[in-house]
Amino acid sequence: MLHFKILFIMQDAHQMKSLKELVNRFLETSPFQKQLTSAMARAAWHKTMPKAVCDRTEKLYIHDNKVFLKITSAPLRHELQFNKDRILIMLHEAMEGASLQDVVFL
Repeated sequence: MLHFKILFIMQDAHQMKSLKELVNRFLETSPFQKQLTSAMARAAWHKTMPKAVCDRTEKLYIHDNKVFLKITSAPLRHELQFNKDRILIMLHEAMEGASLQDVVFL
């Protein structure tokens, strides 16, 4: 049974790629793209950041390919500001296909 599934997947690799491209095109033109990207960013933030940072994150949203984060702790916000490049890299790794350009702390 497993052999049949692998063979089926291998035969339909071209069709699967086309289906993936079709879904990606749909999502790019979807009116829900902003909400989907924001949800992906929230999930990536909670996945990559320690609990203490997530607990002090009041708001997260994306606008014009920038991630805006409202952090309730001024010392933490200051510390995160120094690590913007690392944070952006971590979010890029967690959010495949996202084109984030900057992280802004509020």
